[in-house]
Amino acid sequence: MSKQDLYFKEIENLQHSKSFLEEGKYTQNELKNEFKTLYDNYEDILGQIKIITRISDRLQRRLDKTNDKLNEKNTELQKTISELVKTRISRKATTIVFIVAIALFLIVEAVIEPYIESYTNFYTALFIKLLIALMIKPAEMLLEHSFMKRERKRKVNTNERKD
Repeated sequence: MSKQDLYFKEIENLQHSKSFLEEGKYTQNELKNEFKTLYDNYEDILGQIKIITRISDRLQRRLDKTNDKLNEKNTELQKTISELVKTRISRKATTIVFIVAIALFLIVEAVIEPYIESYTNFYTALFIKLLIALMIKPAEMLLEHSFMKRERKRKVNTNERKD
């Protein structure tokens, strides 16, 4: 159904009223009948407009609710994705630091400790090991921060390419 067909009846009624007025010769009874016809047509159109407006308002409210739900879900999804990325990065940083800590422990035990014990006492060697152990968590946090920074840059670059 084209737009012309949609308003065919209304256009036809309007043209009939226009041609009636252009004639110029009409009795009071004809004028009264034409006015009644025009009134009836207008009342019919007004009723249709009210129905269409109610339907449109109802559909708009549904659309707004759906859009709000979609925005909420999108926000929730973005939050979940961010948490997953952070967890993945944290796990990666922990793994790297753990491997480095094991390697460092082995190097200290096998290579450095004999020299430390020969030149210093037991407590000094223990203190150095404690210092190394205490540096593990800050190292992990620095590595994690570095990975997060790199991930944010990657995300910004990806978003810029999309635009």
